[in-house]
Amino acid sequence: MTRRETAFQRDPALPPLFTGEEWCEIVDRLALSPRQAQVLGLVIQSHKDKEIATVLDISHATVRTHICEAKSRMVAEDRVGLAYRVFWTFRHLIEPHRYPWTRRTKE
Repeated sequence: MTRRETAFQRDPALPPLFTGEEWCEIVDRLALSPRQAQVLGLVIQSHKDKEIATVLDISHATVRTHICEAKSRMVAEDRVGLAYRVFWTFRHLIEPHRYPWTRRTKE
């Protein structure tokens, strides 16, 4: 098990539906930053923005920014759309460039 997978397994943001390895694969395929992955993991677990801010010790505005960026990147209109994209990614295991909704940002 890699250091990253171990970190995700201890992370409260890791959705209980996925193993650390599965979550790492989803995060990689969706090209999420580590903080976006944490926020999205808590969104999938039905946490409210203020709860996410408390768990991750960040501001409510920062949580909103990460959620909006994830929605934009995955072309999702709401939290349900984000969850759908995550489960689609897990189920179909398609490469990131083949996702019709994934927009790559310039690095």
